[in-house]
Amino acid sequence: MHDLINEIKLRPISQVILKYLMDHREPVDAETIWLDVKANGAPFSIGSIYGHLKRMEDAGIIAKVPKVNRKALYQYISSEQ
Repeated sequence: MHDLINEIKLRPISQVILKYLMDHREPVDAETIWLDVKANGAPFSIGSIYGHLKRMEDAGIIAKVPKVNRKALYQYISSEQ
């Protein structure tokens, strides 16, 4: 599963986000991703998280799912589904 990170060329921030979404199979909002990766020492801003989520969504790697409480949620799209 984590071989995908090595197969496609992603910037380090996108790799961190993708690994996070692959490990957390349920949809999650950008702020939660940011807070969790920040707590683990990643120096990324929330704006960077949003930008990279959008790029990965446009590339078809992740999906934006219907909003909950006015927050967009993101989820990894597994090729195994």
